[in-house]
Amino acid sequence: MACVLFLALIDPLFTKMDQLERKTVRKQKERSELTLLAAEYAAKQARLAQREQRLPPAESNFSLLAFMEEAATSAQLRDRIVGMQPQQPTTVQGYQETAVDLRLDGVELPQLLALLVVLEQAPYDVQVRHIQIKPKYDNPVSLDASLRIVTYVKV
Repeated sequence: MACVLFLALIDPLFTKMDQLERKTVRKQKERSELTLLAAEYAAKQARLAQREQRLPPAESNFSLLAFMEEAATSAQLRDRIVGMQPQQPTTVQGYQETAVDLRLDGVELPQLLALLVVLEQAPYDVQVRHIQIKPKYDNPVSLDASLRIVTYVKV
């Protein structure tokens, strides 16, 4: 009789309690993962808002090409420019990306660093997407540099 009572009532109760404990542990783990994801999402949203503040307004007449000419002049590299080619703007997820390929010939490292500082201190968000630097064969102090500079506008 005690065996039947155990098998009919108590054993299913213990089994159900074990299942509930496993579900509780799993749900607590999912909750902690969700909390981490929420914190990560909030941090990324804050970073995005900060970046959007540095974007040129859509109604402004900001020209990356003109800005690059000014930046090269202020870094005393205007005479070293062998090519400045604007790229076709592309729109991705509500942002229009504008790019300019800049080629410099016979530039010295301090001049190149001065240009990068000017780009870093730009009033708008201007990024160096790609940079390639090669020393000249006949004069290792002089460098050939290719840069791709991009900026974004929210559309």
